[in-house]
Amino acid sequence: MHEYIRTILAEKEDSPVVFKRNVVKEYLQVLTLSFIYSHNEYNNLIFYGGSSLRHCYGLPRLSEDLDFVDIGKKINLGKLSSDLISFFAKKHNLMATFKIQKFRCVLKFPILHLLNLAKTSESNFLFLKIEVYTTFDFCKRYRIEIKPIFKFGESILVKSFDLPTLMATKIRAILYRKWERTNKTGKILAAVKGRDYYDLMWYLEQGVEPNIDCIEGIRDKSELYPKLMEIVSTIDKASIRYDLEGLIENYAFAKTFSENAKEIISSLIKKHAKP
Repeated sequence: MHEYIRTILAEKEDSPVVFKRNVVKEYLQVLTLSFIYSHNEYNNLIFYGGSSLRHCYGLPRLSEDLDFVDIGKKINLGKLSSDLISFFAKKHNLMATFKIQKFRCVLKFPILHLLNLAKTSESNFLFLKIEVYTTFDFCKRYRIEIKPIFKFGESILVKSFDLPTLMATKIRAILYRKWERTNKTGKILAAVKGRDYYDLMWYLEQGVEPNIDCIEGIRDKSELYPKLMEIVSTIDKASIRYDLEGLIENYAFAKTFSENAKEIISSLIKKHAKP
């Protein structure tokens, strides 16, 4: 297992450490998806969020967490966590522990020192967050699709939402999510999630139209796009770059995008807003 991970990392030799960590995390994500969708107890979970875009639709950035919707509200998060720990230990000889936080389980893999991805004075743990939501009532109409994933020698069929619905959930985050990242002294490092705006650009570039039925308080796109324009006009480029640096291999692109995100996304919104 560790040798295989080193092989993956060898292809990213010149990348920043934070990006390399997320590359390893992506491998662990795929193994997790392989377990979930080959298990009768968990294979009805609906995969969504940035990781779904990455693995199912080819989004060109890494993603940190695995997000699912439990439509049937049947999943025991503690049991899922315990089963995953056993799976990684027995099948991949990879030890881990877990912690439950409300709707989230965090798997902790003590591998960073061994892989030279952390100094001895830094934490040895690589964290993989798995979030399982039971509320999706805000979305009144959607489609569920079966998407194939072929990565790292794994062949997986996952359940995901259609792209218009996934786009709607991203837009909900942009419209309504309150989030910021601070350091230990309380200084704000990022006031918004840059990945949200990167993903919005990607959706717009793909020509996807959002599922309006999944965005509360919005009647149609003539009401949606002016609201998005208003929010995009306030983009903080430092926050955008901070959030994307560990998710995009090309640092120069992350920097250039952050400096031009406002103009790029505004232009795409205007294009989509046309009748």
